[in-house]
Amino acid sequence: MLYYTKKSVGKFLEYSRKLALGIHDDEFVKVRLVPYNFDNAKVDETVTFYYEAEKAESDKTKEFGEQLEAKIIFDKIMDEAQALTRKHLDFLKLALRNDMEKQRKLFLIGQPRCQKLADWFKYMTEVYDRVLADVSVVNAAANYGITRQNLEEGRQKVIDAAAAKARHKKEQGEAEAATEHRDAIFFKLSERIHELEVICPYALEDTPQYLETLVITVLSPGYKRAHAPEDDPDGEETGTGETNEAPGTTQIAAAEEKK
Repeated sequence: MLYYTKKSVGKFLEYSRKLALGIHDDEFVKVRLVPYNFDNAKVDETVTFYYEAEKAESDKTKEFGEQLEAKIIFDKIMDEAQALTRKHLDFLKLALRNDMEKQRKLFLIGQPRCQKLADWFKYMTEVYDRVLADVSVVNAAANYGITRQNLEEGRQKVIDAAAAKARHKKEQGEAEAATEHRDAIFFKLSERIHELEVICPYALEDTPQYLETLVITVLSPGYKRAHAPEDDPDGEETGTGETNEAPGTTQIAAAEEKK
């Protein structure tokens, strides 16, 4: 899985846009890329990759916004449901404090602690159904100011909380799917951008001004000489010419060195 910050996403998309569209809009550059297996069709495809990435990022942002909204709504309703049910359970137990058997039948006591929210929703709905079906219990609760209407409101609040949780879970799944899709599109675009970063310096070697227009770092002759591998005193070359750096890091390092 790929991870991006808001800052890195913005920079990546802006850099990709300048490179992809810059090449697409310049006939001279497109001609220079053809010998490197990068024809016009591939240029057009790169632009398509960019727009797909831009849309995928927009979709991901939208889905995460909807997920956050759903969570805020769920948290609010759940807090209200827990506060209301706690109050009702306390007074129901108080009203039936001398009838433990009745409390067991109403699931007020003797039930295992719920480990999942789904179990809690089911348990509380069952409690309210049993209480509301027993007129004597409803009347006993009314002695403490808990009316039938209050109990029905408590039951509905539990149902609302369950619905809000279901919506949040749905939005969470959609946000995760949007992120996975965005990452797949970004990977495809980054692979293509890396290909261009390798090709362009050679295709446009004699016209460095084009590289600057395409925001590709151009290494100065002085930098190249300073970082060229030295001959081994015994006549053997040092280094293998290989690097473990990630794509694009050489140019970034060069830019930092020049500052």
